[in-house]
Amino acid sequence: MPERRFARIPRSHSSANTNPEPGPDMTKIRSLSHALLALLVLASAPLAAEPPKKLIILGFDGADAKLTQRWMDEGKLPNLARLRAQGTFSPLRPTIPSQTPVSWSTFSTGLNPGRHGVFDFLKRDPKTYRPDFAAAEKGRATFLFGKNNGWGIGLIAAAAVALLLVLLLKLFRLRWPVAAAVAGVLGIAAGVGAGMAAARLLPVSRPIAINNQHGDTFWKLLGQAGKRVRVMRIPVTFPPKAFEHGELLSGLGVPDLSARIGKPFYFTSELFFTPKGGGDFSVEVVELVDNKGTVETEIKEVPNELFPKPDGSTDYVKIPMALTVSPDRQSLRILVSGNDLTLKPGQWSDWVRFTFPFNSLLKVKGIGKFKLLSLDPEIKLYLSPLDFDPEHLPPGFDVTTPASFVHDLTREHGLFKTRGWMIDTWSPNTGTADEQTFLDDVKMTVDKDKEILNGALAKDDWDVLVHYFEFTDRVQHIMFRFFDPKHPLYTADGAAKWGGSILQAYEDMDRIVGETMQKRPDAAIMVLSDHGFASFRRGMNYNTWLVKNGFMTLNGQDAKRMNLEDLFDKGNFFVNVDWSKTKAYALGLGQVYVNQVGREAKGIVKPGEDYKTVTAQIKAGLEAFVDPATGEHPVAHVFTRDEAYDGVYDPVLIPDLIPSNNEGYRVGWQDSLGGVGKEIVENNTEVWSGDHCSVYPPLVQGILFSNFKLNAPNGAYMGDVMPTILDLYGVKPTTNLDGKSLLVKH
Repeated sequence: MPERRFARIPRSHSSANTNPEPGPDMTKIRSLSHALLALLVLASAPLAAEPPKKLIILGFDGADAKLTQRWMDEGKLPNLARLRAQGTFSPLRPTIPSQTPVSWSTFSTGLNPGRHGVFDFLKRDPKTYRPDFAAAEKGRATFLFGKNNGWGIGLIAAAAVALLLVLLLKLFRLRWPVAAAVAGVLGIAAGVGAGMAAARLLPVSRPIAINNQHGDTFWKLLGQAGKRVRVMRIPVTFPPKAFEHGELLSGLGVPDLSARIGKPFYFTSELFFTPKGGGDFSVEVVELVDNKGTVETEIKEVPNELFPKPDGSTDYVKIPMALTVSPDRQSLRILVSGNDLTLKPGQWSDWVRFTFPFNSLLKVKGIGKFKLLSLDPEIKLYLSPLDFDPEHLPPGFDVTTPASFVHDLTREHGLFKTRGWMIDTWSPNTGTADEQTFLDDVKMTVDKDKEILNGALAKDDWDVLVHYFEFTDRVQHIMFRFFDPKHPLYTADGAAKWGGSILQAYEDMDRIVGETMQKRPDAAIMVLSDHGFASFRRGMNYNTWLVKNGFMTLNGQDAKRMNLEDLFDKGNFFVNVDWSKTKAYALGLGQVYVNQVGREAKGIVKPGEDYKTVTAQIKAGLEAFVDPATGEHPVAHVFTRDEAYDGVYDPVLIPDLIPSNNEGYRVGWQDSLGGVGKEIVENNTEVWSGDHCSVYPPLVQGILFSNFKLNAPNGAYMGDVMPTILDLYGVKPTTNLDGKSLLVKH
């Protein structure tokens, strides 16, 4: 069923009145009781009668309805329990699929994924079968005058120098012809020099990001209605789009300096170090040649997309770094990019600024933090993913709208992370950072975000404040193996040490909510999440199932395991697939595409009856499949495109089938990048042990709280949130939305 119909809440219908006509006394009594009832309802929902003076919306990624309910009932989340008592608590069903960029896009626009166009983390190009990011893609824009940079800059320089010289020479009372001649000659010389330098040092074009999300956001519509809206870190808001009376800091989608989600570094003198997890995650491991004295190394970070090589490949801008181990092995001195700092084992640095030069004229600046993990016997040095320096952003690269807003934030709060995926979840997976380092990163990130939130709460320069936190999601992704006794990586010792970290994250969420309620008792408050969570014990490899059931044919086994570096560096995918005999293939976090004639480059399935037959066979086969190791059905339901979404804007891009997993299962690691696993189902032995991305949405419901009454007796749907926000202010949407307002009407 399409998302809009799937989200519909049943309504009761009043039956015809068959009672006899009441007498005068009974009429008075009923009138009085109706009046009292009306007063009680109005008292319980005071905000539905008129727009709130202030509205605060707090988003906590991945906060799960079941866990929140459980810990509220146990008295561990007192502020959320108080919010529930004041107004409403409801499970919030996520989108199909239940993924962060997908569900938050529905939150922002009120549209189902088929209409707003963000349907997965990844999409594919049907002409090449290559994966790419779905929410945004790379493009290129002309840099200044493009191929004519030399001529353009030369002419500007010549004119400017000539005009300046004319004015200066006139001060010496030279006649106009003489002054003009001298100025002309010198101006031409300056123009030639500037033009030659510009042609050599300036690029012809620069990379840009293109946001693929469709639909009008609620903050745009509120801004048009005159409301002042501040939006902080909501996913899929990069590059930021200006809107009236508003300020926005972009969230998930902002890259780090490496043009990735967030690439950390691990410098080690340990010989033959191999990352854990098969290299699925993007971590730059740098081998050091010695473990004592001064060791020279480098940081390879910025892809040189301004000046690509003649063959079209991309080089990286590198900067040198020197590490000096103290004779007693109690400290490490780090010299890099003009910084001189010394760390002891276990110590974090403050923000370190880095400058990466493309040439003598063009440079990009970033910030990051070191942590010295150990020195004895081997050097183990962690460097966080490098964020764009918010005080020195490159021209044309904005993370806020208006562009000046980032300077307001840094002036008030100092340096902060600009990348969208703020917490490093990659290092724990590869064994290059331990649990404590991960939780340190979580705390530092949350502390800064709380500081920024509290700064906004102390002001009255907004009517609607939207603030997003990611830590609840990231902690569950990494720590579920200590929380779920059935997980393959669960150990009693690990559970005793780290098993409480998920509850700690929920308690931190509760404290943030409580502080917000205390600081702004005048505000209407909504608290929500985009999805819930489940244990990721076993992975379902859809491509492997397609191969074993005759829907995909291989010429041989893949030579190597696919990973994120293949995605970022434009590696080869589906290299051993025989497309002439392949009817379907899987890509992304649980999406299946039919190899259709006229759509895919090498399609063999004809539209019409052949297409219907193939999709029906795959749907029935996946839903009937039984995991031989557990006797369970890994696939809870397979949605067809028409069943999942109404009003699909582009049937070429939207998947044909969307399998969704039962609890305990998720799409396999290799499937997400179009790879083929060895077995149809296999244990998940990655540190990334909790998930939601391909889980059946009703099994991973998020949360919805408000301090006013909402009409959600049977739960709510993420698509209901935007129309509810608009309804609070009496603002009409610009198109039909896929949810409905939950406001209690009087």
